[in-house]
Amino acid sequence: MSEYTTISLRKEFVADVEEYIEDEPFGSVKEFVKHVVVQEMESDDGVSEAEAKQIAQKLRDLGYME
Repeated sequence: MSEYTTISLRKEFVADVEEYIEDEPFGSVKEFVKHVVVQEMESDDGVSEAEAKQIAQKLRDLGYME
């Protein structure tokens, strides 16, 4: 039996994702996020630590992360 955890996302971000995937073949935001994460993990194009920090700062500035 698989165990699960919960990831909290701001409602505004979820609404943006829902709008973005409206015409896409994803049944939910959860499916889309899982797809994106798996795709990134399998990608040969890694994100450097500096790039990850920049992305995290941008997400914090937009209010998506604390």
